[in-house]
Amino acid sequence: MSVATMLGVDDVDAPAMMEARLSWPRWAAEEPGLAVVDDLLHLPGWTRQADVIPRDAAIRALAKLGSPTGGNEAAATTALTWALVPGATNLACRLADLNVAANVNELVASHLWTSAKTFKWEHRTSAASAILYDTRHGVLGELGLGERGRRQDRTWAHTDCVEPDSPAWKDLCDDQISDAEFLTDLLDDATWVGVISEADRSLLNDLAIAADIGCVPAGRGRAGLAGSAATQVVAQRRGQIARTLARRASRAIDRLATYSNGADNVDQARSTRGTATGLRRVA
Repeated sequence: MSVATMLGVDDVDAPAMMEARLSWPRWAAEEPGLAVVDDLLHLPGWTRQADVIPRDAAIRALAKLGSPTGGNEAAATTALTWALVPGATNLACRLADLNVAANVNELVASHLWTSAKTFKWEHRTSAASAILYDTRHGVLGELGLGERGRRQDRTWAHTDCVEPDSPAWKDLCDDQISDAEFLTDLLDDATWVGVISEADRSLLNDLAIAADIGCVPAGRGRAGLAGSAATQVVAQRRGQIARTLARRASRAIDRLATYSNGADNVDQARSTRGTATGLRRVA
């Protein structure tokens, strides 16, 4: 079955699509980005001719209406996935060349819905491209392929199968992942699952570089990342308030430490200095 059929949007008169179409006038009244057409069915034609900014605004509005942090309307996610079916179908065709023993259309449909539903509409840009990007990486991760697959099953990715009497046995057993590799994986995973945002990661990176260049004592202000010296430099560059950046960096480091330690909440994370020091060392 096709991606559209898997999603239940292959027939515009099907129940899911009818609910979305009936909801369109209300959505257009709530979200100016959707007021560009009178009917959901006119959206694809409009997007092919519209400029980038209004087109992105329309897709982002649908993502917001369907998101748990927005309207949480399943019908909006249905409309969004329907609008993205052409891109998702092209993606499925490209992935089919991998000759994997899996129903690629089913995987693409599943991950497209998940990516559309969980899209961080508040701060991510290029909504359509980002959702399709997340869909692709989700499918590759489930298939165990590429970098996403490696991070999804880190233990297997770092496993080499050799005979016990192989000369490489001892070297492989002694091999360790470097701190830089571990921290990069941690940041990638934490950003992927939403523990920290792309903006948080960018801020931590800027602070780590500023702290390292300024030779800030590592024992002050989360290994220097939230200290006044680093935050003043980054705040001036960004045109923001240093104290606000310090609080934001501290919260991000707390969440990273919690995620790394497998704790249930931030209060359970007792050792955040190691995370901050690692960030600074890698930067």
